[in-house]
Amino acid sequence: MIIRVFVASTPAEWLPARVLEYSIAETTSQAVRLSQLHTFERSIPMPVATQNRPRTPFSFQRFLIPELCDMQGNAIYMDADMQVFRDIAGLWNTPMDGCDLQTVQAAGDGRRGQFSVMLLDCERLAWNVDDIVAQLDAGSLTYETLMYDMRVASKIGHGIAPDWNSLERFEPGVTSLLHYTDMNTQPWISPDNPLEALWIDGLRRALAAGFIHDAELQREIDTGHVRPSLRARLQDDKLTRAAARHIDADFVAPYRSLKSGRAMPWNSVQSMVSAALRKLRRMRTNGWRV
Repeated sequence: MIIRVFVASTPAEWLPARVLEYSIAETTSQAVRLSQLHTFERSIPMPVATQNRPRTPFSFQRFLIPELCDMQGNAIYMDADMQVFRDIAGLWNTPMDGCDLQTVQAAGDGRRGQFSVMLLDCERLAWNVDDIVAQLDAGSLTYETLMYDMRVASKIGHGIAPDWNSLERFEPGVTSLLHYTDMNTQPWISPDNPLEALWIDGLRRALAAGFIHDAELQREIDTGHVRPSLRARLQDDKLTRAAARHIDADFVAPYRSLKSGRAMPWNSVQSMVSAALRKLRRMRTNGWRV
């Protein structure tokens, strides 16, 4: 049986999602099919009330999964900002125990429950995102009860061990899935993540295996999806953070200009303007007509 994995994404998450996919492939002998959810181009309606609108363009993508699986079988949901270190079969084979979905046990660190890793029974859930948004508009759901309590599932299990959603912490031989939750220091965005070397090594292995091609890496750098210093970092393990920051001086992380259902903050507008100016400078440097 093929393990079906769906990852919340926009085009800007292509590279981290591919590194995630490679990390799954290199740690399992089972057949896995990973899909980035934005590629299905299924429209998601926008709730009327501002407070119920998605916080990111991919917040509601998880509710598409049963439909994409024809309401049959199980599927795994993950965020794109993750990396796997143990056989995903351990997650896939989690007993459903009559639940609509299984999610990760609380880590005991005071954080609210996480639904960023889930094993879904697509037949029992039978979600329709249009109906879910209609419930938001009718007032029978709020953003909080939907996203933090997952009220659209009748029975929620917490049978997935905490090591399958380790938030910014890594213990060799124990951590199954590392979740880079701090958007400001995600390794493809910043050199400042304490666990950056783990992700860089994963990217390096994916490139060496031909799973990711050099031209694809360059494309993601050129489009501003990932930091320019990645190439220098791959070539030099001793590259200092200061040197990487210098290379990335004009880089603006894509999340700063992501469009969601909320009003775009002024700093995001500034980021978009800065990105456009950088692109214009590159075009002039390369002798292109504008």
